[in-house]
Amino acid sequence: MKRKDIGKKEVVNAIQKCAKDLRRNPKARDLQTLAGISRDIVAARWGSLAQALRAAGLKPVGMGLRQTDSSLLLDWARTARRLKKLPSINEYTRQGRFTLQPFATRYKGWRGVPKAFAGFARAQRIEAEWKDVLALKEPDPRGRKWRAPRSGAILRNAPLYGAPIGLPEMAFAPTNEGGVMFAFGALARRLGFKILRSQYAFPDVEAMREVAPGVWQRVRIELEFESRNFKMHRHRKEGCDLIVCWVNNWPECPVEVIELSKVVEEMYGKEEGK
Repeated sequence: MKRKDIGKKEVVNAIQKCAKDLRRNPKARDLQTLAGISRDIVAARWGSLAQALRAAGLKPVGMGLRQTDSSLLLDWARTARRLKKLPSINEYTRQGRFTLQPFATRYKGWRGVPKAFAGFARAQRIEAEWKDVLALKEPDPRGRKWRAPRSGAILRNAPLYGAPIGLPEMAFAPTNEGGVMFAFGALARRLGFKILRSQYAFPDVEAMREVAPGVWQRVRIELEFESRNFKMHRHRKEGCDLIVCWVNNWPECPVEVIELSKVVEEMYGKEEGK
């Protein structure tokens, strides 16, 4: 569909369809990826994504909108039920309705959310309804007991970082796709790439790759924090030659994958100085 043919009605219809498919409010990137509607078009037709969401019968959520504990914890529980596991920060960011900030400030960080939900369920007498979620447990992948920070240790309106890494250009691991973009840019030369262009649309990057000494090919690269996001975003494998991600959690991926966390670990060690 041409830009001139996309009116208010088409934007609303696309939002409703994306919301149904994703089971959450679509973000600007979702509309671009799934419906081909850019944030510029949304702004031109409705003024903002929030106004377009309201027109589609959805309730905008996010920064600046105070949410109740009931809304936050029940949405977290619904996400856990869909995944059949305690959601990681990145899993909730993709599938949940809210930002991470209220969880971090109200419940002593992300790992305090299950305990907060258990207390909420007891207080509301809904433990039987959510017994499957209350039974979920996930061991710490680092193999050591994690201690919740003391009360007040999580600062309001302060950013959260990944684990320390040894990459000279980047002190901490990325926590989103933007961080993967930076890490790939820092590593591109060492991995045999020269970036030609980047864009918001699929695929994210066009680059030249040295496939043999003195021999180069053009490749289309999609950046993802987790490789299986490629499948969740419904990208076409025919439109991409390579996925660059931080975490490769899609063993059966039909496209070549470069897992940057492994690259950094092999080149520099797990943490700065190691």
